[in-house]
Amino acid sequence: MQDAGTKLTAKWMRKRLKRHFSELARLAFPAVMMRIGILGLGVADTAMVGHYATQHLAWLNLANQSVVMFALFVGLGLLSGVMVYTANAFGTEDYRGAGIVWRRTLPFTAIVGLGVLIVVWPSEYWLTLFGQTPEDAAKSGDLIRILALGIPAHLFFVNCTMFLEGIKRAEIGFYLVVFANIVNVVLNYALIFGHWGMPELGAEGSAWASTAVRIFLAITALSFVWWTKSLQQYDVRKPHGQKWQDWRDQRQMGYASATSLASEVLAFSGLAVFAGWLGTVPLAAHGVIYQVLGLPLMISIGIGVATTVRVGIAFSRKDRADTALAGISGIILNLVITVCIALLIYNYSDRMLGIFTDDMRIINMLVPFAAIYSISLVADASQMVTSLVLRGYKETWWPTYLQGFSFAGIMLPACYILAFPVGMGMKGLLLGTLIGVFFSWSLQLARFLYLARRPLKN
Repeated sequence: MQDAGTKLTAKWMRKRLKRHFSELARLAFPAVMMRIGILGLGVADTAMVGHYATQHLAWLNLANQSVVMFALFVGLGLLSGVMVYTANAFGTEDYRGAGIVWRRTLPFTAIVGLGVLIVVWPSEYWLTLFGQTPEDAAKSGDLIRILALGIPAHLFFVNCTMFLEGIKRAEIGFYLVVFANIVNVVLNYALIFGHWGMPELGAEGSAWASTAVRIFLAITALSFVWWTKSLQQYDVRKPHGQKWQDWRDQRQMGYASATSLASEVLAFSGLAVFAGWLGTVPLAAHGVIYQVLGLPLMISIGIGVATTVRVGIAFSRKDRADTALAGISGIILNLVITVCIALLIYNYSDRMLGIFTDDMRIINMLVPFAAIYSISLVADASQMVTSLVLRGYKETWWPTYLQGFSFAGIMLPACYILAFPVGMGMKGLLLGTLIGVFFSWSLQLARFLYLARRPLKN
């Protein structure tokens, strides 16, 4: 991995590793905390609705896991190039270039948000198509339409936070999300349970609260980028002056990332559908277990985002050794942290599950499989970080191919076969998930090792 001008001595390795881990900690902490904050919105929704009624929790989980998360993640994927191209420009001190990335993506964000809204609106039809009961399809469909109203706003928030992360200002998103969590809990308390003279809406109240919070986040994030004096060096208020074809590469990365995330989310949405076939309690249990795993996965995404920035900066300098070392540092840091968290989940799974529900049917169903979903956590978190390392290399389609094959071609069939023909039920869904995420991690790690050994290309 040696480059011209880079002498790979033990002293250089120690110095660069110290630098990478220091920068990862500095960049990852606010990125992690912001994503934990975003997760906190969903955790509050699940916990509060779960303590309201198991049936309402099942409807909310079906809405989120089957359609809403798919829409949000596809939109997130389409915008993913913002962070990579901003970090590349920032790494070469092209501050105006970083601002151009944000400006040119604003109308694209609006188009994506509107398109996603149109696609998910006939949600009851989609749920019925996937074999849900008429009642579940109708109730969850109503929730999806309410939540869909906030999706365009959420994408504008994502656009702004990706830009801020690319210029090492990730803490701003964290501050905004902290306040949003407070607002969300208050609105949930009022609208789910009918306090303070508000109507008692159950899961529908939670959906309206989520939409209101997403609109709030979009307005505040856009205002911060537009009005903050310290960001004026990026010329964020000036027209970007580029034609559509001038930033084709960024959109191509977004298309690839969206396809990759779509395959992953469709696979996990398929699991929600499978869980629905198993019954109301398994459907609710499926949503609960992914809330328990959500916190460590958000930590890993934050580490992955920080790693992408570090890899992107080194990549922009065409420093092959340092680019590879940045990726290795992020992968190792994530692995150490997620293994520790997985051990905690394994040992205290009953208590963690109890945060989200007091229905002992759900807890008793999931506790015996704690080892399976704890190991799955490590593999899933690791494959996500490795995927983000590849994005830092400006890899467009390889992560998509590898994740698409692993999730759609391996995980989903494995889950179906184990759960139904083999007759393992919920255990089959969890085992199939473990197989899929481990496959994805292995393939992406092999791709990263290949890239680390070849000359860098822009």
